Amino acid sequence: MKTILKLYFGLLFTGSLISLFLGGCTQDKEQTEAQTPDQELSSESIYQFTGEWHNQNGDTLQLSKFYGKIPVVAMVFTQCKFACTRIVADIKNIEKVIPKDKKDKVVFILVSFDSERDQPARLKEFASEMQLDDRWVLLHGDEVDVRELSMLLNVKYKKQPNGDFAHSNGITVLNTQGEVAHQHEGLGVAPDETIKAIKEL
Repeated sequence: MKTILKLYFGLLFTGSLISLFLGGCTQDKEQTEAQTPDQELSSESIYQFTGEWHNQNGDTLQLSKFYGKIPVVAMVFTQCKFACTRIVADIKNIEKVIPKDKKDKVVFILVSFDSERDQPARLKEFASEMQLDDRWVLLHGDEVDVRELSMLLNVKYKKQPNGDFAHSNGITVLNTQGEVAHQHEGLGVAPDETIKAIKEL
């Protein structure tokens, strides 16, 4: 996994250099003002990934916005009839037992596979349906960014002819620098190991 990340970010860095030389000073001001962490990121941090996302409120952000937090991340889609609501329920079970000294640090992030249907307005509806409070961030991205993030999180998915998605079911905990600290696969997994990982961060 570490080798894949290093290769990925090496290619990403090379592409960024090419864009810089080709684009010169024509970059938008908004792009140059993207949030930068307080210290240099490691080659294993997903915060080096510079794709843009939109949350359920329509705000534009980059993943580095969560630098300094402890994100609990899963990939879902809102038309899912079974597994995705179970994933949300599993994260809620984690939320219930997070230690008091970590509550302000932890943020819950759901990233949609469904770039076409899960626009911010739909994500906002889903958050309401699932009774998710403001510590939950639901993200919409374009297909390329969704695929790249899924690779970084080792989440597998495939779009079906009816527009739904077959996908693996997992939850990832990132440390404050955006590196993978813990992952588990499956539905209905007891939160003990996840909570242990959060306590150690």
